[in-house]
Amino acid sequence: MSAAARSKPAVFPRLSPAQRQTLRARLRANIRDAGLTDLALESASQAGPFWELEPTPLVLPATEWTELEAGLRQRARFINALLFDVYGGQLVLREGLLPPEVVLSDSYYRRPCLGLEPDRVHPAMLLRFDLVKTSDGWHVAATHANTPVGLGYAVQNRRFLSQEAGELYRSLPDHQSIINFPLRLLDALKRLAPRIEDPSIVLLTAGPRDPFYAEHSFLARKIGLPLVQGDDLLVLDNRVYFKTIAGLEPVDVIYRRLNDAHIDPVVFSTDRETAGVPGLLHCIRCGHVTVANAIGSGLAESRTLDAYLPRLMRFYLGEKPILPAVPTLTCGDTDQLDLILDAPHEFRLRPAHDPRLGEKIKPVPDLLGPRGLAREVREAPFAYVAQKRLAPLALQPGTKNSPPFRFIAYVLAQEKDYVVMPGGLVHLGADDPPPDRLGLTADAIVIQGSATPIDEAAAAPSRASSPTDVVPAPSTANGHAALGSRTAENLFWLGRYLERAEATARMISILDDVALEEIPARDRRHWLPVWQGLLEATGHAGTQRVSLRTRPHEVFSPELARRMALDAQHTSSIYTSVRLATENARRLRDHLSPEAWVLLPRLVATLDAAHRAQPGTRNIESETITAKTVARVLIDLNAFFGTAERTMVHDAAWYFLRLGSHLERAIMTCSALRHVLGAHQARLAPDREAPELSALLRMLGSQDAYRRLYQAHSQPRFVADLLLRQGAAPRSLYHNLANMLNRLRAIHENRNESDAAELALEEMLNALRALKLDPFFSGPADDGPDAKPPPLGEFLAGLLTRLNTVHSLLSDHYFSHQARVAVSRQAEFQI
Repeated sequence: MSAAARSKPAVFPRLSPAQRQTLRARLRANIRDAGLTDLALESASQAGPFWELEPTPLVLPATEWTELEAGLRQRARFINALLFDVYGGQLVLREGLLPPEVVLSDSYYRRPCLGLEPDRVHPAMLLRFDLVKTSDGWHVAATHANTPVGLGYAVQNRRFLSQEAGELYRSLPDHQSIINFPLRLLDALKRLAPRIEDPSIVLLTAGPRDPFYAEHSFLARKIGLPLVQGDDLLVLDNRVYFKTIAGLEPVDVIYRRLNDAHIDPVVFSTDRETAGVPGLLHCIRCGHVTVANAIGSGLAESRTLDAYLPRLMRFYLGEKPILPAVPTLTCGDTDQLDLILDAPHEFRLRPAHDPRLGEKIKPVPDLLGPRGLAREVREAPFAYVAQKRLAPLALQPGTKNSPPFRFIAYVLAQEKDYVVMPGGLVHLGADDPPPDRLGLTADAIVIQGSATPIDEAAAAPSRASSPTDVVPAPSTANGHAALGSRTAENLFWLGRYLERAEATARMISILDDVALEEIPARDRRHWLPVWQGLLEATGHAGTQRVSLRTRPHEVFSPELARRMALDAQHTSSIYTSVRLATENARRLRDHLSPEAWVLLPRLVATLDAAHRAQPGTRNIESETITAKTVARVLIDLNAFFGTAERTMVHDAAWYFLRLGSHLERAIMTCSALRHVLGAHQARLAPDREAPELSALLRMLGSQDAYRRLYQAHSQPRFVADLLLRQGAAPRSLYHNLANMLNRLRAIHENRNESDAAELALEEMLNALRALKLDPFFSGPADDGPDAKPPPLGEFLAGLLTRLNTVHSLLSDHYFSHQARVAVSRQAEFQI
């Protein structure tokens, strides 16, 4: 491409109203299907959608980007020099270049961090700058250095638009890629621990209640970091440890997405003690862990600094600003305050810092009214500034109703270099970006110049690069991909809840077929314990009383089916089980594949719609809604497990998901058999035809397996053999216990000794191998009221008790421990 061609502004093809509407609809569907927003929070909010994507991007020519890039690098150098000085020698205060109130009275100044890391020249590793463009050029409107948000959404915007508007993107000249920029972030995090060849890094989040939790999960999954919350980390002997299933893993670097006001409850007063890590600051002071961005970086976000920008930049860099700030005056300077009061309509009076999540700020017009400054401004004048009102340009000048825009850029500090993301996020609208959502956004495209694109350099390191420049694949051999204890427990319960919902759905789906079959009166009393056992196994034991004289249609009424499917108050209904499973899945976004995750929010939406449609409907309509919902549940849950198996890495995370599913299935099979085979008060004849057992096999999804293996009508002896000892039958106890044991052994391949859960599973498997079934079926049935319970019923009851203890054993060893240090790195810290 010639220099003349590069100098021409690239214009994105204009879209017709119909094209724009179609693209918007497809982009909304992509965002929804990717599960990158919290639909529950979004529906409860009155402020509009959390995230919308406009099809038309901002296109930046190479020449314009060169100037922007230089200005952003300069601003990042300045921010880091300021933070290094303010938390170090404080020369800027000693020289009188800043009033002490600007720093020492700032709500984001962390006094305990003074001298915390004296050698750290880049406290702000990742910076976000919000820029506005006017007829006079670009201005920096805001700086974000505490926990900059939006990097993940910028990458996702590019991905969605390049998929849905591929032809339009291909019509542009060559442009720079941003898809792999998160790998640069990972490389920068590794360099924060220079003395460790392969540092252990975690991403610290506030949890699913954070509105940007989906971005935290996306970044963790994109760069392969464990996503942790405060209670996943533990301080022992001045070190930070990550609670994993293998023990306590030492942590070297923490990439925090948690506001530093909550980072260490021991040092900072906070109402969210569980969010941070008690004792973290002392570990930092000892040099055992590094946090990015550094605690206290939020000071650089103060708009008051913009009032002194030229003199500060000359002091630190000896340069003039390439990108000026929005003209700013501080209320703390008497001369500047006079200018504000003389021309109040030319300025916007606002706090020095944007409000935190949930914090209410007095409306800006009330800060400067007819009676002058409001009381809070007079009491803390340096906490308020006046910024000149600018007229930002529209995204598409000359186009009707085109909104003004704000370009959000990201800069990464890497040792002596500063890397600017060649693109970014565009916020559309005249107002500032909201603190708790993205709002309406667009993509930002940088036309490629003569320089090598940044992402090509990142994806293909030169041969002269050092080994630390190459991003290694996560490996369980070094322990850094170890599974967190909380994550393992959430995966385990995800498997249990989904298995429970699937079993209940299958039970309801064939309810009418079985209930309408002609069952002789003499066999009805044998058939009813099948339902009793299945009700207990799926958690519905108290939902319906079952007696030997109850008619089948009285046991399973449409009302009972509705409650089992859609009762929000019942702890084991399909509705509750799927919602609980989805809540667990939301905490596992960094481990679940996107293809598997998207199926669960869709299923929740289906159940919510059915739940809302139930009140006021007629019986026939209610039965139809229930039947359709149950059919959808069966399809979607089977799709989830199939998709997860094909798209998730079969590592410890996958094993714990399947452990929960296998345990729930084993408990259900054992509970159902205990009622059915132990219901008769005498021994069962081995060859008696038992139509109630056909119903049991159908409810357990094992009728086809029975016919293939035994080629006979349903006989108690064969049914017991199938569901107890047949290793090839997916619903048998032996199959599920053996799978659980194999998965536990696979989690720790090199471990020589078995844990308590493995020993319990081995004991149960040995009992099943040694079990002789013939003696239980050697005598005629006797239903006398004084008959003693058969030994098989006692055996199954004991087995069920042992099955219920497996979860406790897993919890003790994998989910709740705090004392074992991971073997993989234990020797490293014994020096």
